[in-house]
Amino acid sequence: MSEQWDLVDGERRPLGKTHVRGEQLAVDTYHTVIEVFTFDVNGNVLLSQRHPGKTHSLLWEGTGGSVLAGETSRDGAIRELGEEIGLWIEPDQLEWVATLRRETYFLDLYRYQTDTPLQLDDLVLQEDEVVAVRLVDWSELMALDDLVPSVRERLLRFESDLRLAL
Repeated sequence: MSEQWDLVDGERRPLGKTHVRGEQLAVDTYHTVIEVFTFDVNGNVLLSQRHPGKTHSLLWEGTGGSVLAGETSRDGAIRELGEEIGLWIEPDQLEWVATLRRETYFLDLYRYQTDTPLQLDDLVLQEDEVVAVRLVDWSELMALDDLVPSVRERLLRFESDLRLAL
């Protein structure tokens, strides 16, 4: 079955309609996308490397994806973390950072801070989405030349909110 998304208007009011991924979105309709930046107990950022078959092939990013029909944004973020990297967390462990309106979607940006070191070998990667993961400190992150360009923009724009307690 094809992935379906709930549609909202430009003010993010539900339209009571769903959309099938891959079809053309109607004008002035939007769906919800999430992005989570995970920080380990030492303040390092967990990055995922995109699958070669996806746009921005083999570039690095946080964890993200579209929120499915019937899910809340937070539920979608939790599902994406679990599906893409095998990191299952509780809803109250996610901290909302910002919402951005893009051309066809609203992007909800979250941060997750672990209270223990992340063991990369314990993560289970979704084969058709993620080919590798790595931990980098903030200065390494900003120096990467193979980061998804829009991800770098958001990291810079929301640095103070993302790096809160570091």
